[in-house]
Amino acid sequence: MLDLARRLWSKERELRMIWEVAKRGKRSRLVGAAHFFPYHFRRSLRRLIGEAATVLLEGPLDAQAMRKVIESGRGEERLSLLDVLDAATVRRINSALGIPAPPLSSFQLYRELVLGDAPEPLAVELKGMKPWMAFLHLWNHIRAKDGWTYSIDLDAARIAAELGKPVALLETIEEQIEALNGIPLDRIVSFFRDVEWESYGRTYVRHYLEGDLESAMATARVFPTFCESIVDRRDPLLFERMSPFLEQGGALAFVGVLHCRGIIARLRARGFDVTGFPRTQLRGNP
Repeated sequence: MLDLARRLWSKERELRMIWEVAKRGKRSRLVGAAHFFPYHFRRSLRRLIGEAATVLLEGPLDAQAMRKVIESGRGEERLSLLDVLDAATVRRINSALGIPAPPLSSFQLYRELVLGDAPEPLAVELKGMKPWMAFLHLWNHIRAKDGWTYSIDLDAARIAAELGKPVALLETIEEQIEALNGIPLDRIVSFFRDVEWESYGRTYVRHYLEGDLESAMATARVFPTFCESIVDRRDPLLFERMSPFLEQGGALAFVGVLHCRGIIARLRARGFDVTGFPRTQLRGNP
């Protein structure tokens, strides 16, 4: 009973979004990573990384790289996110962030009706941010309030370093920033305005924990990063750069879950066998 209670309360889960990739007797593994998630998979990751010869990550995760992302996400833009969000959506975001709405007044109603101005707290929060940076800033803060504080990528990088495993990066931070710059503004606006965030989050989490790639991708179609610059243009690049490691075998590749369908299709076309990884091999003691 005590063990059951611990499992129910634990934030540890079994990783199921994983495939075995094989060719000419050389075996590797592909993981569809959740960049931010309300649960972690450290026990599974430690076992998988411990068995790997090389760990492949999408891109750099060090402080210098993150500073470059932040710097690239700031600057004067012709159109900011606040210019296109309606007052009701702004109030909804403020509410999700725990920012109390100011008392209604004739002056405030006039500004919203005639000028379309955003409430001051959000205007200050997003000042000088490009739309994609404003989106990531807001969404990560909203999710963090609901416990989405774990990252498979960060955990994998940390565990690989602890175990002394060589790490190869599939992209530069400059390439990743270029992809972020291509996120369409209308997809960001639509997500904030039209999507029921709580339902979206619950559904995505359930499908991810089940290892159901197709359902997870169907759910994620409304997410702003489900777009050409993030998925379609990068799938071929990620595939080509990981292929030499997979040919050698012993690789453990982490890519965002949205890339997995395109990469798996390319792997099979290139002669690799790709199968769902047996769950029983991920169980056991930490």
